Amino acid sequence: MKNQKIQQGFTLLEALIAMFITASALLGLGLLHLKSVQQSQLATQRTIANIQANDLVDRMWANVCSLSTQQAGIITSWQGRWDPTTAGTLASNQSAMHQLLNSWQGTVTQPDTTKQRYQVVITWTNAKAAWYSSTAQTQSFTYNFTLPTCAS
Repeated sequence: MKNQKIQQGFTLLEALIAMFITASALLGLGLLHLKSVQQSQLATQRTIANIQANDLVDRMWANVCSLSTQQAGIITSWQGRWDPTTAGTLASNQSAMHQLLNSWQGTVTQPDTTKQRYQVVITWTNAKAAWYSSTAQTQSFTYNFTLPTCAS
């Protein structure tokens, strides 16, 4: 009979510890899911930035022989095509893709003027990443490419 009194309340303690471990595991899985959703959103945004950069490369490649005179116009046209406020003629799925990069800006520089090497930097505001910070996070994507010289 003495052995029964020593183990009194032990089952309740086991149940509380099991509940604490289960709650901790579920909280950890919830945080893991949130981080996964955040990284998925960032991957989507980086994919769209890559598509934007490739769009500019295609435009510049198509005009490689007249690039010295038409470069500013090509870049302006490219920026206008990806601007969600002026993209009213796009289909709904294209418009939705354009709106995924909030406050995006694209800059094109030519670090080496002796060769046709260019650098495209696309920056945008990632509002989804602000859940752990008081301000929205600025993301960027850098794309370097070289175009061939025009064979006259």
